[in-house]
Formats: sequence, C-alpha cells, structure tokens
Amino acid sequence: MSTALRHLLASSIVGMFATSAMASDGTIKFTGEITAASCSATQGAGTSVTGGKGKQVIDVKLGKVSIDSLNGAPTGIVAGTAININLDCGNTATGLTTVKVQFDPSSGSGVDTKNNNLLKTTGTAKGVGIALYDSSNNLINLAGNGTFNAALVKAGTDPDFKYTANLNMRAAYMANEEAITPGTANGELPFTLTYE
Repeated sequence: MSTALRHLLASSIVGMFATSAMASDGTIKFTGEITAASCSATQGAGTSVTGGKGKQVIDVKLGKVSIDSLNGAPTGIVAGTAININLDCGNTATGLTTVKVQFDPSSGSGVDTKNNNLLKTTGTAKGVGIALYDSSNNLINLAGNGTFNAALVKAGTDPDFKYTANLNMRAAYMANEEAITPGTANGELPFTLTYE
C-alpha cells in the first residue's frame, strides 16, 4: 500500500471518530408520568360529540359569516361560538386536580401563515383564520403551544364518586390581513388532555 493511500485511509478513520465525538452544548431532559385518568367528552352548548375515548370528534358550527362583517369588525373577529365540553372522568382521576387541553395544530389544519395565533382554515375562503379563546376571553396562541386548564371536581361520596371538568372556550372567525374572498372556511385541531 502506498504512503499516500495510507495517509488517506488514516485521515478517513480519524474523520469518522471526530464526527461521532462532537462537543455537546447542553442536554434536554424529559420527565413525565403515565396516569390512569381517562376522561370522555360529552356535548355541551355549541358542540356535538361523536366517537369513543381517545378518538372523540367535537363538532363546532361557526355558521355563515359575511365578508362585510369581517371587514367591518374593529378587531376583525366575528361569529363567536361558545364551546362547552363536559368531561366525565369516572373515578380514574384520584389525586389529580387539573385537566389541561393541549392543542396540536400541525397535525390538523396547521397554523395560519398570516397570523400564527390562528388555526388555518381549509376550503376555498381566503383571508380568514379561526381564533380560540379561553374562558377568560384570552386568545390562545396556537403557534406557541397555547393551552388552557379546567379544574377536576370530585362529585359524590366513596365508593360512588366521579371526577368531572367543564372546558369552556370560544371560537370565532378572524380576518388575517389577507384580502378576504368567500368560500368554505373549515378547520381541524387535534387536542390532548393532560392532567396535574
């Protein structure tokens, strides 16, 4: 084997080890726990619920809204619809006090590109997104992993008790600063319930 070939082979081997021994700038530690809590949604005002635990679909009707309403609203928000979801957790939430709703827009319609607080609408309409508000009327930042909480309430006496929670929020169409054109404006927003 020639000297040049030996140097090339040695350099390649050193390069392989150098890339696998890169310096670290820090560590991300993940912590968590799997809980037995299992809640199912039942419909409240403004919603209908289908499907079983873990695969429930909550339908919210935003109605038909005029372009004039969206352009004329001082905040660009119209058609606010209350969403009241009742959770029944049976007796599975022992030791827990809070249920948190965490949204995953990227697994649904996505985040609106003009206003990343909004859920992107699918369909033929342009210039509008879907805004979600918590029970205190604060806009939930969908791009910033916005969540909202509700208290888990124990009702009844041992051994015949159950935990419940009421998730109250509001959805509305919001102009996103793009020219508005009429059409269908639907959206899908997967969510996960976590517990504390």
